[in-house]
Amino acid sequence: MTMQGVVEVECEACYATGLYSGFMEAEGEAVICHGCNGTGCATLTYTKFTKRRPKRGIKWVRESRGTFIGTGVGPVGGRITYADFKKGKRPRR
Repeated sequence: MTMQGVVEVECEACYATGLYSGFMEAEGEAVICHGCNGTGCATLTYTKFTKRRPKRGIKWVRESRGTFIGTGVGPVGGRITYADFKKGKRPRR
């Protein structure tokens, strides 16, 4: 059974103002926010987490170096089996 929810949150694009200014707008001018259509409110739809899902085709698990290309990307450190990862173990960095 999938449990879904909907929550109203502040629009991150306009900081809940409903307006945007700062790129091409003249001094003292704003445009209606595309993120929330001027309401200042965004709707967040989510599925409640119940358990971690399996991922097919994985045999080994390693830590990630990150996602910023300036500091490096890809795997780093030791590795563990996927079965061990599913049991809660983590590889050594």
